[in-house]
Amino acid sequence: MARGYSISVSRGLASLRARIAGTWYRGALYQWQLGSTRATQVLLVPPDPWPGDSETGKAILRGAFNFREEKIWRTEELPLEPHDFAWLRDLRATGSDAGRRLGREMISDWIDRFGRYHHHGWRSDIAAERLVNWLSQYDYFCRGGEERFRGRVIQSIARQSKHLAHVTRKSTRGAKRVRAAKGLIYVGACLPSAQPRLYKGLALLEHEIEHRIHADGGAAERCPTLQHAILRDLIDVRSVLASSHQDSSPVVQGAIDRAAPMLRGMRLGDGGLGVFNGGFEEQDWQIDLTLNQSGSTGNPPEHPPHTGFQRVAAGRTTVVMDTGAPPPAGHDDLAHAGLLSFEMSAGRVRLIVNCGSHWKPNSEWAFTGRVSAAHSTLIVDDRNSSQLYRNGGLGRRPAKVTAERKNREGAVVIEGGHDGYGPAFDVVHKRRIYVSSNGEDVRGQDILSRPEKARRNPDAAFAIRFHLHPDVTIDSMSMWETGGRIINFSRPGAGSWQFHTESGVTIGVEDSFYQGGRTGRQRTRQIVLSGEYRGTEPRAVRWAIRRR
Repeated sequence: MARGYSISVSRGLASLRARIAGTWYRGALYQWQLGSTRATQVLLVPPDPWPGDSETGKAILRGAFNFREEKIWRTEELPLEPHDFAWLRDLRATGSDAGRRLGREMISDWIDRFGRYHHHGWRSDIAAERLVNWLSQYDYFCRGGEERFRGRVIQSIARQSKHLAHVTRKSTRGAKRVRAAKGLIYVGACLPSAQPRLYKGLALLEHEIEHRIHADGGAAERCPTLQHAILRDLIDVRSVLASSHQDSSPVVQGAIDRAAPMLRGMRLGDGGLGVFNGGFEEQDWQIDLTLNQSGSTGNPPEHPPHTGFQRVAAGRTTVVMDTGAPPPAGHDDLAHAGLLSFEMSAGRVRLIVNCGSHWKPNSEWAFTGRVSAAHSTLIVDDRNSSQLYRNGGLGRRPAKVTAERKNREGAVVIEGGHDGYGPAFDVVHKRRIYVSSNGEDVRGQDILSRPEKARRNPDAAFAIRFHLHPDVTIDSMSMWETGGRIINFSRPGAGSWQFHTESGVTIGVEDSFYQGGRTGRQRTRQIVLSGEYRGTEPRAVRWAIRRR
C-alpha cells in the first residue's frame, strides 16, 4: 500500500510540475530565450527508407482525416498524430504536386497556430518526430516553395530544437527519450552550426541505451510496438551519422544488433507482433522492412531473462508467452496486468489472443484492455495481478516472477510463475505450456498453490481465459470420454482445432472483444474455465489445444 501511495503522490507532483512548466514555456520571456537562428539553409536532407501509404495520402488530399478542420486544429485536447507530421510520407507517396502543396500549407498552418508552444504539440517525443519528418522530407515539400516559407521552417526548427535540448532530460524517459535524442541528432546533423545538438543528443541516446535496453535486446517498457519503434529510431540515427560523415557509434550499433533479434522473438506466425503491454499487431511488411534495414540476422533469444517473452515456433504453430516481470516504475505507462498470458497462431493466422490496447491511451477501453481478465491467462477473483492506475502505470506488483524453458526431444516446455495474487489470497500462480515438435499439440497446466509461509488460506475463485481472434469460429462443444469437455473451433488458414479440458472445472464460452489490430474494436468470443481453490494443497487445471 505504501509503495502504491508513494507512486501515486509522485505522479501527482509530476503532473503539477508539468502544468507549472507549461505556463513558463508559453510566457514571453521563455519565447524570447528561444530566439532565432542565422541559418538560411539545410546542410543535409537525411535519407528516409520508410515508405508512405499512397491511399492514406490520397485520403488526406480529400480531407478525409480533417487535419485542417477547426475542431481538430483549434481544440485544446489535440490528437497527437497530426503533430508529428509522419503523414508527410503518405503525401509524398501520392507522387503529386497537390500533395507537396498541401504539405507546405499544413506546415505553415502549424507554425501559425502552434509555433510558440503547445502542451501536446511540443511534447518532447512528438516535437522530435516532427523535426525528423520536416528535415527528412524537406526536399519534398520545399521544392517550388517560396524562400520566405523555407526561412520560416528553418527558424521554427531552430526554436523547437532549442526547446527540445532544454527539456529532454527533464521530461522524458525510456522510448520517449530515445525519440527526443534522435530529434536533436537530426537537427545537429542538418543545420549549420548546430553540431552541439548532435553531440548532446548522441550522448543522451547512448546513456539511455546502456541503462534502458537490456542485454537480451528488449526495451524496458516490454512493449512489442515500442520495441519496433525504438529499433527504427536507432537505424535512423545510424543512417544520419553516416550521411553527415560523423563517426559511427558502437553503442548504437550494438543496440541494433541486440534489439532486432528480440523483435523477431515478439512475432506471431502472421509476421505481426504479439499484443502485450500496450502493443498492437502492426503490419508485417513494415516489420520485415525494419529488420532488413537493421542488417541483423540473429535468431530470437531462446530464453530472454530480462524481457521475458518466450517464443516457440514448431511446425506451423507459433506461441509467444509473457513470462517477464512488469516494467519498472517510470517505464510502465502502457503496462498491462497480463502476467503469464500467451498468444498462439497457426500458419499465418492468429487463434488465441489478448484483447489488446486502444489507440487513445487514457480512454476507458484502453484501461479495459489492460486488466488481467483481458488476457489469455488465469485470473483470481476477477482481480488484477498488478495494480493498474487509470491514467497509466502500475502500483502494487508481484514481488517474485519466475521463468524457465526446457527442450525435450524437439518439444519445448515453458514454465512461469508469479505471486501477484499473494497479498489478497496467499496464492501463487504457476503456468506450464508444452508445445510438441510438430506444433499440433499444445498442452497447458495452471497451478494455484500456497506459499510456504502462508498465514491463511482463503477460498479463491479463479477463471482461466482463452480469448479467440474475431475470425475464429466455434464449431461445436461436447463431452470428452474421461468426463472433460471438448470445444471444436476453426479459422480459415489455420484448419480445425480442439480445446480439451479435464473434469472438475466449469467450461463456458463468453463474449469478448479484440482491439489489437488498430482497426477498431471487434466482437469476439472467449473460452473460460472456472473453479474455486480451497485449502492448502495445490490445485492444477490441465487443458490442451490440438489440431483435429
